[in-house]
Amino acid sequence: MFGHKEKDTVQVKEKEKKLSPKDLMIQKLDALESGKDILFKLGGIYVKPFISVTRNAEYPGKGKKFIAFQEGAGPDGKPVGKSSKFFDTNSAKDIASWVIEREGHIYEG
Repeated sequence: MFGHKEKDTVQVKEKEKKLSPKDLMIQKLDALESGKDILFKLGGIYVKPFISVTRNAEYPGKGKKFIAFQEGAGPDGKPVGKSSKFFDTNSAKDIASWVIEREGHIYEG
């Protein structure tokens, strides 16, 4: 009848939830193995535009879950490897929020 569709004619389309950049960062940080790191690149106005986040191998015994290091860029625009400890936190969400606020993204370099 009017306004009613038969079950055979209705195609159920499951919507795949697309992750936001922030949610993707959180997911990747939480999946990071102990002792491994992930690199982010901040917006163009930063003197040290790279942030390397390492999952602390000594956590939970000592320190926080994630340690963030700040790195400069070389003449070719790639990280130079000289890093200094920037901050540490237990929350992947805090890191992702901080990076997104500074127009950052995961660096695939």
